[in-house]
Amino acid sequence: MSDHPIPFQILIGPRAFGDTYPVRAIAGQAERTSDLLLPPLLQQIAERLYHTGTQPAGDAATLGRALGQALFTPPLRDLLLATARRAAQNQRRLQIQLQIAPPELATLPWEWLTMGETRPWTPALRDDYALARISRGVPATAPLTVAGPLRVLAVAAPGEELQLAALEAALAEAVRAGTVELQLVNDATPATLEHGLAAGPVHILHCAAPVAYTTRGAPHLLLRRGMDLFGLAGLLADAKQLRLVTLTGPQGDAQLLNPTLPTLATALLSPTLPATIAFGGTLPARLAARFAAQCYLALAANQPIDLAVTAGRRALAEFEEGRGWGMPQLRIAPASTQLFIVKKGQQQTNRLWRGAAIGGAGLVLAGALALGLPALRGNVLAFMGSTAVSAPTATPALIAIATNQPTAELATATIPVEPTAMLATATPALPTPEPTAPPPPTAPPTPESTPAPASYATVLTRADDTLAAIAERMGSDAGAIARLNRLDMNESLRADRPLVIPVYQAADPGAGGLLIRRGNPAARNVALTFDIEIDAQTLYDILAILQARGLHGTFFLTGRWVMAFPDAARAIVSGGHEVCNHSLTHPSFSHIGLDGVMPELDKTDDIIQSTLGVTSRPCFRYPYGDSTQATTDILARDGYIAYHWSADDGAIDGWLNWAAQHGDEANGGILLMHGRRGTVAALPGWLDRVANLGFHATTLTETMR
Repeated sequence: MSDHPIPFQILIGPRAFGDTYPVRAIAGQAERTSDLLLPPLLQQIAERLYHTGTQPAGDAATLGRALGQALFTPPLRDLLLATARRAAQNQRRLQIQLQIAPPELATLPWEWLTMGETRPWTPALRDDYALARISRGVPATAPLTVAGPLRVLAVAAPGEELQLAALEAALAEAVRAGTVELQLVNDATPATLEHGLAAGPVHILHCAAPVAYTTRGAPHLLLRRGMDLFGLAGLLADAKQLRLVTLTGPQGDAQLLNPTLPTLATALLSPTLPATIAFGGTLPARLAARFAAQCYLALAANQPIDLAVTAGRRALAEFEEGRGWGMPQLRIAPASTQLFIVKKGQQQTNRLWRGAAIGGAGLVLAGALALGLPALRGNVLAFMGSTAVSAPTATPALIAIATNQPTAELATATIPVEPTAMLATATPALPTPEPTAPPPPTAPPTPESTPAPASYATVLTRADDTLAAIAERMGSDAGAIARLNRLDMNESLRADRPLVIPVYQAADPGAGGLLIRRGNPAARNVALTFDIEIDAQTLYDILAILQARGLHGTFFLTGRWVMAFPDAARAIVSGGHEVCNHSLTHPSFSHIGLDGVMPELDKTDDIIQSTLGVTSRPCFRYPYGDSTQATTDILARDGYIAYHWSADDGAIDGWLNWAAQHGDEANGGILLMHGRRGTVAALPGWLDRVANLGFHATTLTETMR
């Protein structure tokens, strides 16, 4: 079978009137037109993704059939069958090229597209019908001749180190064989990314980092202090041998759709960067690595990029019940299918590099400017042509989509009319890690409503203070203070109790920024606090331990973790535990600048409120404990008090030994633990010792009373 595919182009245009979108299919000299009418619920998914950027995942098979029924009307299906017959006769393969103009449709997960049920046809999993998204505004790039191993630079944002460890394990055999050379850069910054690209020829950039939007609506790669679209595009333009960028985003449990990575990937395509891969939703580290390894090994074996991505998707489809196989989305310039020509027999003894080499590359804007970006609006999807999202778990709503306006012809169709040989991908099987099985999700409770304040302030309560007295001098409301600080309206307040005050009219300025290191020194309580920003399985293990003992704790969550593991986050709330703010991306706050503080706080609270139905106020914990008085003052104005700790995971044993000798001096202690396997293993023993010393292990709020 020829490596030069026959293009089957599907162009979806903007809606002119009514509810339908014009569709044009082109195969050689033949052309067919049709109308695309989405079922109402599918329209709702598209609109939610377009306007909010997130959407709970649904059943992939059902969603794929709904997309197939909507797109492949009889005229398109007939042309596809005729083109498939011609390709089979000429020992050629098809390449289904999607070009989607309406940005609200571009967000849909077209990679799941399927026709038929008893004999399903899914082009994104087939070599003879490979599926790619096409960017017409980017010229074709000639294949790069590579004399030696394929060089992959893999960088990870803080907290995403597990992704690089999984990629290293998945490519270990290829690295030893000299097929691939892998350079790893953990805790990456824009500077270390620049140094890594400048250290030597880089053919593939593998980036495990979240993407957010700036206030102007442009995608922003969150490597420590972040990197905007123009800076990133200019940096990549200097990497002359770079042909592919893979954006995996943060690790997650495949429960949420998000088009932010594909949006950035679309914008990065340029005359010197002909291909990008982006995940339309989060995947666990082991699955992201499994896909990438199969894809990169296929490229090293001189496979075209569309077949390499297909090989990676199949590696996921055949593993863990196919979870997340449709998330990787390929975007290419037309006629840029072959990225590399790797000369055989010239591989060198390979190395695995850690860290970034010293060096630099000048930042230019040629690559970004070549994109011809128009004026930015609230969401860059308006000028991106095509992005997509995908992820699995069944919902009744999606089942309804698949049964809407059924078409008998499509329901029984199996498109391949003649058997065609599948192209060999020459990729070895990857190791199979043990899967994890989190418990089923539970719904969060509905919180009481709280009036929207004009601002916030903090206080340290006075002797004999009451909520009513505080409300009077602070221009607040006693009930609102109680709800925000998780208090009973009639409970007495100890002196020096820290509180956040919702302010409705100007009054006492309050205490300013507070950094609290201890709870009530007169009560025999110890706060169990957990910083959660890595995975979900250890979280479930921690919850199980606390539930078995009838205990509750306080969980400081990062916004990106909640987005990646929403069901796990809901389990915290439904278990009666407290949820607090731990920033969006887990940066060092002394390094992000004062203007970077509130976005980290506010975006996280937005995510927590929309996902869990509760606010993260009034408690915040600095990532790494890295604080300044200036940033703490900003916290106070935004409705937060910062809480430090008496001991963290590595020091808890020592603190307990000290507490045994110092009695009441340990009252109000705050223990900091993390979602790590070592913490899970040690937690039962720590809880036993806390109880044996006569302390009550409880929440941060209770310890502050």
